[in-house]
Amino acid sequence: MSDFQFLLVDLFSRTAATLVGLFLFVITTISLLRTVVVPRALTSVISDAIARSITQIHKFIANRRKSYVKQDAVLAWNGPMIIVGQLASWLLLYFAAYGLWIYGIGGVDFGDAFRQAGSSLFTLGFADSTNAGPTILAFLAAATGPIVIALLIGFLPTIYGAYIDREVNISLLGVSGGQPSWGPELLARMTLNDQLDDVPSHMNTWTNWFGNLRLTHTTYPVLVQIRSASPYRHWVIASLATLDAASMQLSLTKTLPRAECAQTIIHGTQTLETLYASLFVRKKVLKNLPFVDRFLGSPTPTPRNIMKMPGYRPGTIAVEQAASADSARSFSADAIHLMSEGEKNGIQITQEDFNNAVAMLKSSGYPVEVDLETAWAQFSVSRTRYEYVAYQLAYTLNVVPAPWSGTRKNKFDTIWPTSAVEIYEDTTKHEDPPTTTS
Repeated sequence: MSDFQFLLVDLFSRTAATLVGLFLFVITTISLLRTVVVPRALTSVISDAIARSITQIHKFIANRRKSYVKQDAVLAWNGPMIIVGQLASWLLLYFAAYGLWIYGIGGVDFGDAFRQAGSSLFTLGFADSTNAGPTILAFLAAATGPIVIALLIGFLPTIYGAYIDREVNISLLGVSGGQPSWGPELLARMTLNDQLDDVPSHMNTWTNWFGNLRLTHTTYPVLVQIRSASPYRHWVIASLATLDAASMQLSLTKTLPRAECAQTIIHGTQTLETLYASLFVRKKVLKNLPFVDRFLGSPTPTPRNIMKMPGYRPGTIAVEQAASADSARSFSADAIHLMSEGEKNGIQITQEDFNNAVAMLKSSGYPVEVDLETAWAQFSVSRTRYEYVAYQLAYTLNVVPAPWSGTRKNKFDTIWPTSAVEIYEDTTKHEDPPTTTS
């Protein structure tokens, strides 16, 4: 190879290295800012790819465990490892970017370029250069490393602060609704504990919880993968149990408070739909619909059918329709289609399941004021709104197989909460009869 040809090859390789290094620096910086800095539900190719890869690895290992508890023990590492993986990927990409830059601009050998980049980025200081180009890039690399680590250090308290806020209510629900939580069990325990008057405040608390969940888990998607401290608790199951309890109260009673239950169903449904549409539906076509009918494009059930149900008021229906239309503006066409098809298929809970739950509630002393046929029809209408998205989230995240929570990839038996009604009946059955005095 002649000297001229050698110079051409060297010039081409250094120019290409400079451009590739610039590209890596830009996409890594954008990924870092979109994931850690900007408080908005923004996607990042790098962060999403790392999260999907780590999740698939954990699922691969978990699927070879023979019990749900052992699977959960594996999946509990997924969320934290995504955070660690994202930090490592950002640092490695910056290392590659600065190494290519120093090689392209500084006129040093390829190996020496990466040696200087690593020394500067990780603030080790064992390699230096007297040339102006590499020196400037070394200063930039020395500033980049600590900035990335500092941003992540500030990011962790935000993530785990939001996690603790989420888990407080889930932990409390473990007492009032069982572990795993179940909507009918929640109403039964509140009845046995003489807390039916507290249902409105309980539902208001969960309405606020749903709003916080929607904000934090779309802004910081890694929270979706961070599981509860107990394998028998999960935010999807807590959501489903609360929505089922609200739906049953609307369906079975006429005199108990209902406005708070309806509000919880509206917020809970919107939250589950938003998380499903924004985090789990792959956007094949980047197209959002500005307005999709009144119920996310689903032609059934019609408002006329809903108005026949005693638990719904025209004002409540109007609020639900308006909220659905507002949230649909941010959903992709694919998400709209999937949720619409899911609603058309109806619910998987059978009327026998519903009747058994109602019988259990009657045993607890819960006031059933509506005939079973009407109550079942209204419960079906209400649950149609959220069952499909809740089941999809439960399946994808492989959550605890709680009652009324759908199927899982691994066919584990349903784990039921301890029945407070059975304990109550057993206790009262064995009580000594009252003594009489002559």
